Amino acid sequence: MRKWLFVLLVLAVLYALSKITGKQQRARYPFLRRIDRAITIVVWIMLAAYLTAFVYWFYTQVIR
Repeated sequence: MRKWLFVLLVLAVLYALSKITGKQQRARYPFLRRIDRAITIVVWIMLAAYLTAFVYWFYTQVIR
């Protein structure tokens, strides 16, 4: 489970970095906007995968 927490931490840092750039800089640089969208999509997909794996682990280890 520790590896999943590390992955979640990395994703949170990437998401925070993409949001720190500010809307004005993203408006000036369309390339940054595309990178920001790509990072946001990857973070949400990985978060969904993490939650799915956690729910499966919780079901098999705790509930069952």
